[in-house]
Amino acid sequence: MFSYVESIILWLRKTIFKLSLPRKISPERIMRLPLVFYGGKVVLVDDINKARCAIAELSKEKVVGFDSESKPSFRKGEMYNPSLIQLAGEKKVYLFQLEKINGLELIKEILESKDILKAGVGVDLDVTRLRCLSYFEARNFFDLGKLSRRLGIVHTGLRNLAAIFLNKRISKCAQLSDWSQSELTDKQMIYAATDAWISRMLYFKMRSLE
Repeated sequence: MFSYVESIILWLRKTIFKLSLPRKISPERIMRLPLVFYGGKVVLVDDINKARCAIAELSKEKVVGFDSESKPSFRKGEMYNPSLIQLAGEKKVYLFQLEKINGLELIKEILESKDILKAGVGVDLDVTRLRCLSYFEARNFFDLGKLSRRLGIVHTGLRNLAAIFLNKRISKCAQLSDWSQSELTDKQMIYAATDAWISRMLYFKMRSLE
């Protein structure tokens, strides 16, 4: 248990850090930050058996980083359903190729879980798009963008938040690649895993400041 003095010191550190946070951050400033990629184990879930094993492992997690990827659209009004769901646990990041695992049927267990918090940016839009594949009850999703706005941050995209709170730069070079293709490239997998991993890291960092 913290002593009174330790509690005051912790409060002061949090306050000083929050006051030092930039409310906005320019692309030029972000580009000066060190580039970071997820360097842990990435599990590509591309069949039913792998999906069952991954879900069994993820069921033990309390907090996972969450994101999804869709084939990019370049025409006004054109939109594609998600092809990939990324879930980052403490030690691994799982990439679920939805077309290869019967859509959402298996992964609904995680998406509907009250016991597993799913942290990401823009999760409402992700959920809406995923429901186009199959309806599910979205439980215990946590939007990092909403929390960052409560902390006074104006620029709330994932890349901006990584720069503001973690002083790191994540790459967006694979964002507009074709996520619906059967075989993902190493570059795509690292990009996808990094987004989910950073979301989990941001959740713990940002919640520590509340």
